[in-house]
Amino acid sequence: MPMRVKLNFERPVPPVSLRRSVLRVLALCAGALFVAGCGLLSGTEATATPTRAMVAVVPTFTSTPEGAMAAQTSGGGGTTQQAAPAAQQQQAPAATDTPAPTDTPVPTVARFTVKTDLTAANVNVRTGPSTAFAIIGTVARGAQFDISGRNQEYTWFQFCCVSGQTGWIFSNLVNVENAHLITVAQNIPPTPVPPTATPVPPTPVPAPVHVDHCAGIGGDGCKFRLRDVDPADNGGHELKLQIGFVHGGRGDEVQKYGSYYVELQKDGVQVHGVDHNTRAGTSTWGGPKGNKYHYGKSIPASQLPGGNVAGTYTIWVMDGNRERDSQNQTFTLHGNQGLVWLIFDQN
Repeated sequence: MPMRVKLNFERPVPPVSLRRSVLRVLALCAGALFVAGCGLLSGTEATATPTRAMVAVVPTFTSTPEGAMAAQTSGGGGTTQQAAPAAQQQQAPAATDTPAPTDTPVPTVARFTVKTDLTAANVNVRTGPSTAFAIIGTVARGAQFDISGRNQEYTWFQFCCVSGQTGWIFSNLVNVENAHLITVAQNIPPTPVPPTATPVPPTPVPAPVHVDHCAGIGGDGCKFRLRDVDPADNGGHELKLQIGFVHGGRGDEVQKYGSYYVELQKDGVQVHGVDHNTRAGTSTWGGPKGNKYHYGKSIPASQLPGGNVAGTYTIWVMDGNRERDSQNQTFTLHGNQGLVWLIFDQN
């Protein structure tokens, strides 16, 4: 007959000794806690037991597609967490009533206006960018034209049209709009070069011709030359000539011939009264060069050319036959120098 074994599954009751041991342990722990508390109350510093920081559990939200939301909602028991689509979480821009800005028109043409503060009513227009070009017409103050070009220096503007031609106007005479649009004109005409004048040879100045006033007079020809001129101030009221005719080769001997006389011009005009009617005498008197003077003649200033004594004089000697006996000799008087002493030497 087979053997049967009875298994007892009831919870065994701990023996009394074991329960007592547990109670002792609990009592010791309670005592230790009490002593620690008393230490704190009595001011004794207790050693702090490090504790682990509490971490707050923050639920995370996972974006779920719309198709999966229904499955999560119909799932059993658990809390259903629905995430809004990203498009719904973004705030749509607020609509405004400000109209969209419109584009500012860009200028495409440069133009000029003839200044209105000019002195002239009309301004010249030329065939090229220089005053060396011909004038083809004029434009009035205040007139406007589109600019088609300029020169390199920005000093002349090209435009159309005056008298049916493209013209040029000086930049200082106009006010320009949109100058940045102006480009250098094509085919700028070259500045005309004035024709070179044929050089005119200088008129030759004839060499002074020496006139021999004593040529052909025969005999011993002209014997006298003017050796000394000594002007002096006499107030300028008259011209007073004091002349001596000498021969240096004879020890300045005074010629006592009564036939010598002089003729006189002032500034190229004949002085009347100084002629053959007054001749050298035989009596002599003293002067700057000694006792050598024996011809004297006075002419009032009012009877002289110009009405005064100052000027350039031309004088020459005549002999008793009314023939020249010297070449033309000159002297000059200044201011009131009306008295003049002259020595003609025959040597």
